[in-house]
Order: sequence, then C-alpha cells, then structure tokens
Amino acid sequence: MEIIKSILTNNPCYKAGKRITVKGLMLHSVGCPQPSAETFVRKWNRPEEARACVHAFIDGNTGKVYQTLPWDYRAWHGGGSSNNSYIGVEMCEPACIRYTGGSAFVCSHRETALAVVKRTYDAAVELFAFLCEKFQLNPMADGVIISHKEGHDRGIASGHADPDHLWNGLQSGYTMDGFRRDVCAAMGNGRMSLPSGQQRDAQKEIHEFLTGSAPKENNGALQAGDIVMLASDAVYYTGKEIPDWVKNDKWIVKSVSGDRAVIDKNVSESKSICSPVHVKYLIAAAIGLQCSVSVPQAAYDVGYTEGEKTAKANESGEMAVSDCGVELIAKYEGCRLEAYKCPAGIWTIGYGHTQGVKSGDKLPSQEAAKALLKEDLKKYGGYVNNCFKKGLITFPLSQNQFDALTSFCYNCGNGSLQKLVTGRSAAAIAETMLQYNKGGGKVLAGLVRRREEERALFLK
Repeated sequence: MEIIKSILTNNPCYKAGKRITVKGLMLHSVGCPQPSAETFVRKWNRPEEARACVHAFIDGNTGKVYQTLPWDYRAWHGGGSSNNSYIGVEMCEPACIRYTGGSAFVCSHRETALAVVKRTYDAAVELFAFLCEKFQLNPMADGVIISHKEGHDRGIASGHADPDHLWNGLQSGYTMDGFRRDVCAAMGNGRMSLPSGQQRDAQKEIHEFLTGSAPKENNGALQAGDIVMLASDAVYYTGKEIPDWVKNDKWIVKSVSGDRAVIDKNVSESKSICSPVHVKYLIAAAIGLQCSVSVPQAAYDVGYTEGEKTAKANESGEMAVSDCGVELIAKYEGCRLEAYKCPAGIWTIGYGHTQGVKSGDKLPSQEAAKALLKEDLKKYGGYVNNCFKKGLITFPLSQNQFDALTSFCYNCGNGSLQKLVTGRSAAAIAETMLQYNKGGGKVLAGLVRRREEERALFLK
C-alpha cells in the first residue's frame, strides 16, 4: 500500500483545524465515473470548496491512497454526526459507468469496471487494517467499520447508498460484512503492509518469528502456543494503552523473545491483533482439570478417510471437510486438552471449541479435540458450499479442492474466500491462492508453507 500525502491545505475544512477522537471508519465511493484521485485532490484543494472534505481518496487506476487530511482531523464526509468520530475514505469509481438517476447506473464494460473496483477494494482493506491498528480499533465490533449507506441506516449520515450500490450494481460479490472480515484477516494473517517508513517493531518481530529468524532465547516459562489473558494494568510493549476489548479476551501466544511476547489470534479466532506485550502482563488461561468432556460419536464420524479422492455429501446434501482437511487445518492451529475459562466467562477446550464445555472438562486425546474441530469446521465448509451455490465457484469441487478451500477460509475468512474464487478457473484459484503470503510487504515463511500445502492439496 502506498500512501501519498496530499493534504488539502486550502480547503476550509482543513483550515478549521478541528480534531476528533477516532472511533470508527466510514467507507465511501465518489458517486461519479472518475477513477483519478488526483482530479479530486486538485478540485477540493481550493478555498471555495466548502461543501465536503474527506481524509483520503483511493485511486481507481493505481490503488494508491491519497491522504487529504490528518487522520484525526474532523472531516466533512458523512453529512451527519459521523463527522465527529469517523475517518472518511472515498474510493474512486470506473470511467465506464454512467449514472442514470440517484444511485442507478449503466456500465459499458463490466470487466474494466470490476478491475477498478477490485483495485480500490484491496487498497481499502489494507488502509483500514492500518488505521484499525493505528487507532486500536476492532474491525469486527459493531459500528466500527461502516459504509456511507450503513451510516445513513444508523441515523448518523446523509441519505447515500455508497459504496454498496456500486458493488451490487456490478455484481462484484463484495459486501460490507465481507470487507470487515477481510480487514480483520489483513490485520491478523500477515497480509497487511504498512506505509513506507511506518513499519513498527511489532511488524519486525512478527516477520522474524514467521521466517524463523527471531531470537530463540526465552528466560521465562511462557511458550508459543500458550493461551493467556492480560493483566488489568497491561499495556502494549511500545507503551500504548491496550483497549478493554483486548483485555476481555484470551489470546494465543505467537512467539516469545526474552521479555517480549507476540499475541496473535484469540482462541475463538474471531479476532487477530499480532501485537507485542511484555510477558509480565500475561497470565496463563489454561488450568489443569480432571474429568473428561463427552465427545459425541457423531463428531468422529463427520468427514472422510484420508484416502478419499472424490466428493462425498453429508446428510444435508452438501460437502464436508475430510480427515485429510482436518489434519491440514489442525497442523497450523493451537490446541488445549483442558477446559479453561476466558475473562468473558466462556469455557473453552480443544481447538477453540465452546459448545457444552464446563468447568472440570478434559479431552482424552488429540483425536477427541480433532473430532470437535470437525464439528466446528461445518461453518467454514458451509462458506465454501455457499460459494458454489451462489455460482462464485463455477466447476464441480473434488474433496481435496473442498478441503483446501475450507483451510484457506478458516485462515483468511469468508470475504477472502469469495475474492479468491469469484470468476476464476480451478487453475487460476490454485495460483492466486499463493498470493496470500505477505506481511509488511514481505513474503512470510509461515504463510508460504500453508498456502503451498493448500495449493498442493487443491491440485491433488
């Protein structure tokens, strides 16, 4: 992601100099057939341009971000109270569309338009991931990332339909729910590349760990894979305040180097932060317990043998992940056989399983944990099935292809899955899958290994 500072110093909004406490991010599209961000920068950088002002434009031709206001300045973008706490970002639109009234439009070349939309979408994902980290925002929390349309629906923005109208009108497959998941995935799965000159020590440490170049010494008992809670007085290793939503959860330790640990995913894998914390602030969340949790026999029966090569349906008539797929996913995920209670009061066991877990439960083996994982993977397999039902996947899936896509979805999220498969052949999906391997603008060994293994299974 490249951010070009183009501050609108002549715009009355900039001269007003009002600052805000950033509580959310609002995504817009410009509402006219103009892909060039520089065109808007020139037009809006004038004293007489007193109607509107945003924090950034995303160029439709290049995907470059043009920052037009300091991020904590109050902008004129939402047309309501959203201006008081939201950063506003405009995505430029394709030149090959023509508006016919309101948010309705016609398009003369859909493929060209979709290429522009993909370019701005991908850049917006990276930008919003960067901003969420900068302002310690949870992208999956209610009301943190919204579109202009969603702002209007909430009563905090004017009556616009962007950018939902553009995505829907072009049948792009993009949604705001998918966008939020993609931002979350970009923050937690190594896909975010910070602007040049703004990489932090946290990013360096994450890169070192995934590439195997991090220092190996560890003077304490804490180890990678441990599940921890944060002390009430905890701060990030850089000294920044840790928000309550982070403290009120349990996290998997990604790496430990001396007195510094990187915490990555929460145990339910609904959030990812990849942030360094001093080990003194981390409290072990797993506790030794005695009795066993009952694993239903049906859980062991879900899925198929590793030798199966063709698709097979479960009772609902949809595909389910096989034992081979479960093994692939389990290889890259942490597991705890003893039940533990998170700060939010949820008992958890195995690979993040929560249903029916209570104090004193203990799984007898890794096999039992994987059996529960199979049950939990139904949701992610369901996302793959839905892509086929909706026509995003245009060819019959083999069992190996289904397993590989389920693993990809479990790691990268449903939004990334939809982007990966939409409009692509099997061969193109296999090659594109390998692109999800970068963090901080660099290829990371951990993601390379997972993507290569998923691709090999997909092509098997």
